Amino acid sequence: MRKLLAVLVALPLVTAAQEVPAPSRPTFDPPSAQLASRAKQREGWYLGFGLGVGDGSVSGQGESFSFKELNVDDPTRGALNFKVGWTVTPRLLLGLDITAVRAQASASGLSTATQVTNYDAVATFFPWERGLFVRGGLGLSAVTFELEDESETYGGTNLLGGIGYAFWLGKQFNLTLNLDASQQFYGDSADEPESSRFWMLYAGFDWY
Repeated sequence: MRKLLAVLVALPLVTAAQEVPAPSRPTFDPPSAQLASRAKQREGWYLGFGLGVGDGSVSGQGESFSFKELNVDDPTRGALNFKVGWTVTPRLLLGLDITAVRAQASASGLSTATQVTNYDAVATFFPWERGLFVRGGLGLSAVTFELEDESETYGGTNLLGGIGYAFWLGKQFNLTLNLDASQQFYGDSADEPESSRFWMLYAGFDWY
């Protein structure tokens, strides 16, 4: 009888001991994992520049003239980009861009140049955070014609669109390949440029 009572008393204690859960492992990530997750991440402000080639045309009064036709000879063409802005999310960037396409030539003792410059608010979007991106913007424009030491400039507005691909260099830098196109509008006129357009292909270097 005493043995039976002892078994009945001990049974709940054994069952309770079996139900005590084993200690769980900590759920926090080690510092190395946290650092790896933050590596190659766009954040804060960004700054960038680009250099390449481009071409365009200027239109008015029903006619259109290429950059080559606006210079005394087949011109040397170049394109430049400078940008600064804010990383809203790892996928979305908002900033200010200056883009310019210039063609200049010299022949028979004369030098000429044609340049279109944009000053734009631009949004850049990375659908998968890395690699491919698209961008679009709008802002102010200026087209300048140069002949020797004289020049004339006309102001207007523009729309800008582009596509590119970004390659990571280290933790904070991107090397990019960019293709941009833009249309400028200067208003109706009887003897001045009414519109222009350009494309530019360039390599960019951006710091985050």
